[in-house]
Amino acid sequence: MSLNCSCSFALTQAMNQDVKQKWIAALRSGDYKQTREQLRRNGENSYCCLGVLTDLYDKDETVESEDHWCGDLYSYTCSGFKYKAESVLPQPVMEWAGLKDYNPSVKYSRDTTDSELDILSLAYLNDHEYLSFEQIANLIEEQY
Repeated sequence: MSLNCSCSFALTQAMNQDVKQKWIAALRSGDYKQTREQLRRNGENSYCCLGVLTDLYDKDETVESEDHWCGDLYSYTCSGFKYKAESVLPQPVMEWAGLKDYNPSVKYSRDTTDSELDILSLAYLNDHEYLSFEQIANLIEEQY
């Protein structure tokens, strides 16, 4: 039996281009210490790649919001309910950035000799493939 899959993943994806440029610049700036498994580790003052984007949202003076960092978590209100995000983008951040997913994905090859690409989330690449912020910034720049 043969199964046909007509799944597709665009090489470039939609995102607010101004936010994209700020995110890439922040990832490359050296101003953010990298961490794994959480948006932010407050005691270490470190962030994952999605935490950097969340921090940019938090510092954006054009955003009128009561959302804020609460220790390691990001506290936000959506549809009248309070939420806390720990390891994926809070909904307001996702919408501000023009992203369609709480954990955006990219095409990535784990092996430079292999032409086959996997679709992996940025958080996975940050947390489990140990990509640097520079490497993640390159992927965002190429694919968003």
